[in-house]
Amino acid sequence: MSTPPPSPSLAALQRRVMRVLVVAQLLGAVGLAAGGTAGALLAEHLTGSAAAAGLPLSLLVLGSGVGAVVVAQVMRDHGRRAGLAGAYLAGAMGAALVVAAAGWDSWPLLLAGSLLLGGGNAAVMLARYAAADLSSRRARSISTVVTAASVGAVVGPNLLGPAGPLARAVGLPAPTGLFLLAIPAFLGAALVLVAFLRPDPLLVASSAARPTAPPAARGRGRGELAVLLGDRRIRLALLVLAAANLAMVGVMAVAPVHLHHHGAAMGTIGLLIGAHIAAMYLPSPLTGWLADAVGARVVAGLGALLLLAAGTVAAVAGSGQVGVIVALLLLGVGWNAGLIGGSALLRDAPVSPSLRTRAEGLGELGMGAAAAVGGSGAGLLLAGGGFGLLALAAVAPCLLLLVAVGAGGRPRSDGHPSGSVLDPLP
Repeated sequence: MSTPPPSPSLAALQRRVMRVLVVAQLLGAVGLAAGGTAGALLAEHLTGSAAAAGLPLSLLVLGSGVGAVVVAQVMRDHGRRAGLAGAYLAGAMGAALVVAAAGWDSWPLLLAGSLLLGGGNAAVMLARYAAADLSSRRARSISTVVTAASVGAVVGPNLLGPAGPLARAVGLPAPTGLFLLAIPAFLGAALVLVAFLRPDPLLVASSAARPTAPPAARGRGRGELAVLLGDRRIRLALLVLAAANLAMVGVMAVAPVHLHHHGAAMGTIGLLIGAHIAAMYLPSPLTGWLADAVGARVVAGLGALLLLAAGTVAAVAGSGQVGVIVALLLLGVGWNAGLIGGSALLRDAPVSPSLRTRAEGLGELGMGAAAAVGGSGAGLLLAGGGFGLLALAAVAPCLLLLVAVGAGGRPRSDGHPSGSVLDPLP
C-alpha cells in the first residue's frame, strides 16, 4: 500500500514524534542492557551453574512478547503514549525486583524480575511502529528509531565494569550494577513519553484512516485474528521476526558465560557484547533504505543468510575468541536485517490501524516465544555440547525462513507475486 506524502502539519508532527521517540529509545535501551548482559552472569552467581545462565534472558523476552500483546491492546484503546509509558514502568519494576533478588539471594525473585523487565523491552521494540504511524517512508522511519536504540544499547553493556563498584558499595554482586542503572533509565523514558508524545501519532493516524478503512480489514475477536493470519504477508513477517529472534537470543543468552569461561574479564565481556549490540542496531539506516528500495522480503532473506553464516562461523571457531567475535557481529547484522525486513512486511500489510496494533502485538509475541525457547535451551546446549553446537541449533530455523522467503517471491500465473494480499484466504 502506497502512502501519499504527508501534509505540512502532519510532517511537522512526524518530526516531533521522531524526536520524542529517539530520546525515549536512548534511555530505554540503556535499561535493557542489564537483562541482556548482566542477567546471565547474575544467574550463574546465584545458582552456581552455567546451565541456568540463559533463563533470565529467555524470561525477559517471553515477558516482552506477552507484555506486547497487552501493550498493543492498551495502544489500540488509548494510543501509543499510554502503552509505551506503561511498558517502561513495568520494566523499572522488574529491574527493582532483580536488585532485591541479588540482595536476598533469591533465584525465583530474579526470574520474576526478568519477566517484568520484558516490559521495557516491549516498549523499545514497539516504538518502531509508532515511528511509522504518520510516515510516508515507513521502513526508514522504523530504522531511525531502531538506530536510536543502538546508542543506549551499546553504551549499556560497557557500563558493566564501571557499575560493578556501585553494586559492591551497597553490598550487592557486581553484575547488579547495571540493574541499578536500569531503574532510572526506564523511569526517564516513561516520563519523556508521557510529557511530550502529544498528540498521539496512532490516534492521529486512526482518525485520518477511519473513513477509508477497507471493510475486509475490520473485525473483532477471533475474526480479527483470522483476518490477520489469513494474509500471507503477515504470516511471512511473523516467521521472519520469530526466526531472527530465536537465533539471536539463543546465542547471545549465554555468550557472556562462554566468554567468561574462556578467560575474558568483565570489562572485556561488556565491550564484546557491546560490539554485538552495535551490529544489531547500527546497520538500521542501510537496511531501512534497502527495504524501501528493493523490498522488505529481500532484506529478510539477506538476514537469514547472515544468521546462517554466524552459526557456521561459531561452530568452526570453537573456543577461539576471534571467531566468536566474528560470529557475534554476523549474528547482530543478520538480526537487524530480519527485524527491519519483518517489521516493514508487517507494517505494510493492508489492515486498519485498529488491527495493526494487534498485528504488532502478534509479532512481538512470536519474537518473545521463539526467544524464550532459544534462551531456555541455550544453557543446556552450552553445557552439553559447547558453543558451536548451540549456535548451529539456534540458526537452523533460518533454513526454513529462506525457503519461505523464496517461495513468497515467485510470481504467479496471474501476474501477482505469491503471497500477495490478493491471494484468497485458505
